[in-house]
Amino acid sequence: MAHLRFLIPALPPGTPPGTLFLTGEHRGWISNPEGWTFDQSGEGAMLDTEVDPGTLLSVKVRLQLPDNHVLEEGDAWGGRAPAHTVTVQEHGGVVTLNLEGWQDDREGRDRPRQSRPPRMEWNLTAPWGEQTVRLWWPEGHDGRELPLLVMHDGQNVFDEAPSFSGQSWQAADAAQARAEAGQPCLIAALTVGAERSRRYVPFAFELNEFRPGADEYLDWIETELLQALAEAFGPVPPERRALAGSSFGGLVTLYGGLRHPEAFGTLGVFSPAVWPDDFALLRWMEGRTAPDTRVWLDMGDHEAHTVAEATEVVHLTHELGAALQPQVAEVQVTIGEGHWHDEAAWAARFPAFLTWWLSGLVPAQGAGSSALAR
Repeated sequence: MAHLRFLIPALPPGTPPGTLFLTGEHRGWISNPEGWTFDQSGEGAMLDTEVDPGTLLSVKVRLQLPDNHVLEEGDAWGGRAPAHTVTVQEHGGVVTLNLEGWQDDREGRDRPRQSRPPRMEWNLTAPWGEQTVRLWWPEGHDGRELPLLVMHDGQNVFDEAPSFSGQSWQAADAAQARAEAGQPCLIAALTVGAERSRRYVPFAFELNEFRPGADEYLDWIETELLQALAEAFGPVPPERRALAGSSFGGLVTLYGGLRHPEAFGTLGVFSPAVWPDDFALLRWMEGRTAPDTRVWLDMGDHEAHTVAEATEVVHLTHELGAALQPQVAEVQVTIGEGHWHDEAAWAARFPAFLTWWLSGLVPAQGAGSSALAR
């Protein structure tokens, strides 16, 4: 076992009295302080523990109040903060946890933007209620006659202000760079909330209460959304349309692309979570083909509970790519070195995906009459 000391140099101003404790993937994110409480001293706190070497820890600090209500650490604007990540070495060591605040009723609404925001937002009617679509196109362009990228988890795609954990894909920054290199595109990002597990997972499992809703979601994208985009920005042929997402968003992207290959010519499958219902996707995709579809498939090499498990996840990703190879037109497998399962990793890999997608497109008919600077 390796000895780890988790050190909080200073608690956020205004921290109420209570029991500080550590939770994370290794504990199933439970809110029971037992065995993982910090000793508070002065302005900070400390926790000593033993952990198996090779463990990949993703952790957060929580605070149990005297009435048993539990607060989780947040960012300086009261929103959700990214987890602290640690690769446990043989010799152990000290892990410094800098806390910026606690999640509160502000929910990060005042969080400043560090990346380009969308240019506009739509609220469209969907079977599950109002669906927000966040839209971006390059500077100096009106958005027409462009390749179209539809993305899931739209609250995390562009800027940090509305993002789930204070991190974003910085998608508009990357896309603007491609536009300046002569490869512009239009991005439509679909936000999601508490029903994410139902909307994105096509198979019945605990998190969607055994009521999958991915087919309803994909049907809406392929009909209502694409029609609305065509009316506003002009029609885009399927071979110039892409669908992309991460984790469960990667799962629904691959499922959707194989379900109706005629809808999207390219799939951006980032860190796909294919495990629901005992890896039902792998059984479902057997015999399905999408002969004109290009697939970007990627994974970080730290997306598991241990280094050994992460190596196996990378191996399984290569196996998935090999299984897809005879079913589609092209598979590009990319492994992110030192990448965890988070927005920072997807932001790092997104520019390469954009370049691969846009560089592989056949120029549209009449592309010489660019909409730039209209």
